[in-house]
Amino acid sequence: GVPFGGLKDHIEKASFRGATLEFHREVTESVTVGVNVGYSVFYERKDYDSYTHGTATVTGIQYRYDNVFPMLVNAHYTFGTGSVIPYAGLGIGTVYDLRNTDMGMYTLESKNWHFLITPEAGLIFDLSASMSLKLNAKYDNAFKTSDADGFGNLNINMGFVFNSW
Repeated sequence: GVPFGGLKDHIEKASFRGATLEFHREVTESVTVGVNVGYSVFYERKDYDSYTHGTATVTGIQYRYDNVFPMLVNAHYTFGTGSVIPYAGLGIGTVYDLRNTDMGMYTLESKNWHFLITPEAGLIFDLSASMSLKLNAKYDNAFKTSDADGFGNLNINMGFVFNSW
């Protein structure tokens, strides 16, 4: 995942930590609908410096964590048939964002729920009648709340699709 917006303000580094589970049901030959749940972890160590939060300024090394849990209802549209199938999709739901900044024995923590829209595009490579390889890019667009800034997260994913029905 690559952070954007309020997430990038907290953690600038990309992360390779995360997992997603999806379940889809075919509605027509080209359209599927389903659900998606995921988990991404972002981490960054900040050098010894002075940091201000509200009216307090503290000096030391910071360890920043962001745990993101998206939960979506989504739909995909496939373009054609064959051994490589391009698709586009859109997900709508919510994301729980648990954000920590640790400094010595102190932790600043925020917990927020955001409305989430996730456009997606990818390719499905048929490996056999019951399994495919899926490559995609998604952009999690979490909207601003009364307590937290909005943020973005560009995900590049690779996974397996098991066709059981």
